[in-house]
Amino acid sequence: MAEGGPHAVVPTNLELIRLRQRRGTQAFESEETPSPDVGAAPAGVSPLETLRERSGVSTPVSEETQYFSSAAANSPHTVLQRAAIRNLYTTPPETPPQPPQGTAIRESRPFEEVETPPPSSPPQPPPPNPYKKVIDDEEMFEVNTVIEKTGWGWYQYKVVFVMGIMSFADAAEVWLATIILQNLKCEWNLTSLEKALIPAIVYFFYAIGSIISGKLADKFGRFPVMIVNGYLLVLSAVASAFAPSYYFFLCCRGVTGFCIGGSYGCSVVYSAEMVPAKKRSWNMCILEFFWTVGSVYECVIAFWVMDLEGGWRYQILLTAVPCAIMLFLLHFMDESPRYLVIHGEREKAMRVIEKICQQNQAEVPAGTLYCSDVRSGEYGEIWTKPHTSGSIQITIHYICNMFLVFGITMLVVDMMADNYCYMEAFFETTYINAWGCKVYTKAEYLFLIVVALAFVPGFILGTVGAETVGRRWTFISAIYLGAAFTVLLLICMNAVLTYVEVFGAIVCYSAYNEVLWIYAPEFYPTYMRGTAVGVQNGIGKLGAAAGTFLTEYLDDYDIKYSLYCFVVVQAVACLTILFMKRETRGEQLIDTRVNELTYINEQHQS
Repeated sequence: MAEGGPHAVVPTNLELIRLRQRRGTQAFESEETPSPDVGAAPAGVSPLETLRERSGVSTPVSEETQYFSSAAANSPHTVLQRAAIRNLYTTPPETPPQPPQGTAIRESRPFEEVETPPPSSPPQPPPPNPYKKVIDDEEMFEVNTVIEKTGWGWYQYKVVFVMGIMSFADAAEVWLATIILQNLKCEWNLTSLEKALIPAIVYFFYAIGSIISGKLADKFGRFPVMIVNGYLLVLSAVASAFAPSYYFFLCCRGVTGFCIGGSYGCSVVYSAEMVPAKKRSWNMCILEFFWTVGSVYECVIAFWVMDLEGGWRYQILLTAVPCAIMLFLLHFMDESPRYLVIHGEREKAMRVIEKICQQNQAEVPAGTLYCSDVRSGEYGEIWTKPHTSGSIQITIHYICNMFLVFGITMLVVDMMADNYCYMEAFFETTYINAWGCKVYTKAEYLFLIVVALAFVPGFILGTVGAETVGRRWTFISAIYLGAAFTVLLLICMNAVLTYVEVFGAIVCYSAYNEVLWIYAPEFYPTYMRGTAVGVQNGIGKLGAAAGTFLTEYLDDYDIKYSLYCFVVVQAVACLTILFMKRETRGEQLIDTRVNELTYINEQHQS
């Protein structure tokens, strides 16, 4: 082979093949495998000799190296030759065939190809949707977000109005016992114990109805429980108006108490689930305002009909009218979407959400509604972690508050009738009617209207305080101020101060009641909210039964005995509120136990 010059002879393909065969024979004889690396030493040459060659030190080299260091090394084709040798010694890695540009292949069907045109321009990301979040690579939205984004609109006005009518009916039925007691005592010649049993039996069955209906509302829905209770309420109210005897009347009032207790607890839970977090306090304030209007309605009816013969029967029939209106309006309501989503009813929940968005003039969110199929809450879960401490405190507050609120209405009437601290000086006290019964006068019915209206400032103050300083500090203020007014009632000075103390105590009791009804539904998750609030309200009504019974029974001996009971109850409430830790102002309602555990972990981390 010639040497030097640009016209040096280059090896042909045949020579390259023979060179490769010779190289393979040498490797076979030395039992070595050719290295695939480009810079590896040929067979028969040690790595040290190769290193010396690269560093410029003369050393014996192989035949291949001598060949390429000859004239072919100066040829323009040297690079191509070396590339050919490299390809002979090196096996390229196998690569899977790539699809042509513009071809999309599904992972689940690798042999099915769908031709899609190449994009003309890079796609723009869609604007962020406030309803959506990504769950398992899928865009979904929750009921909580929809309720918050749609805000307070016509749908919420409808909900609050219908639930307000239910609160109206509840107040009318509760005040009914206070209004007609004197007439029933005269007509049926009742003893003090029999007279005290009438309001007590109403509140006792009120408690049972609230406990049972709350559990049923979590299992079957808020709407069907309110409908069934509404029908039974109207029937029992009408039946009690035609009661021929005391015991038949007592049974009818027990059924009435059962139904009104179940309905009212469900109405509070339902309305709390349908309004945004920032409006829940005012929602409860509106319901309590309807409650006050129902109390005034009962007193106004009594002002006109109780002087008639058998006037208490007309009173009961007219009291049943709001119950019938409530039952009619309930047929136009929808089930709570929160209840539907935690029971896997996605289609029904979406229909309710579409109606909410339509009536509130909001955009219906796109995507999939997040649902979870969970069981309803059990009674035992109320007293287990993480609810143990809070449930005990809420239960004590419900007992104390119901004792005070419902007991004060009985106490004020008896204080006026017995001329406690000269309260009789402001009213004409003629108690004997044309049939020889000792009943309330017109002036006293007007005073009862004023007492009912005294609850309104308390509801407003409780709502404002809950939204400004928080639930906990409003609790503390209302309880301690109410305790101060109750103690002052024991110090009899004059009629004016006594009336001021009475109204101050009523305002504090009503503020206490307002913030308690705001706090309790917020404390529990949706899957057990009906059960928990029903149990708390039911146990609280046992406090109402005790308050009305003790007030009616002890007032026949001395008014101060009842006031002592009020002071003891206030002391228990003052001690219990010191252990309250959780503040729920501004929180979104928790739906499932997973959300609840997440919330607890976040609170511990913060």
